Amino acid sequence: MSESETEHLDYYPSGWNEEIHDEYYIEWVADDDPTILVRLDGTMGDGDYSVTPITGVNTDGEEFVTRPVSGLSRTEAFEVAATLIYAMNGVMGRLRSEKEFTGDANKES
Repeated sequence: MSESETEHLDYYPSGWNEEIHDEYYIEWVADDDPTILVRLDGTMGDGDYSVTPITGVNTDGEEFVTRPVSGLSRTEAFEVAATLIYAMNGVMGRLRSEKEFTGDANKES
């Protein structure tokens, strides 16, 4: 676990990098693939923060953006960002067959 330098997130998973552009615009980027990231954007003002999970870039350089969550307070935005970072990290770990994330894959039904 890496310790966050933000006021509302204590830690984020190892294998990710926290990029603080300013206090209202922060990205958590996957080390293995920097086109996978979670973006927190509060530049529109309090009560209008958005969090966007990005899962890659196409051949035209456009980001694969899933549905952003917007209209959030600052605290809510950090909660959503943390949830997405850990969810994306878990899926990536599972796809890479990392033991930490595949414990139930070896169980017989």
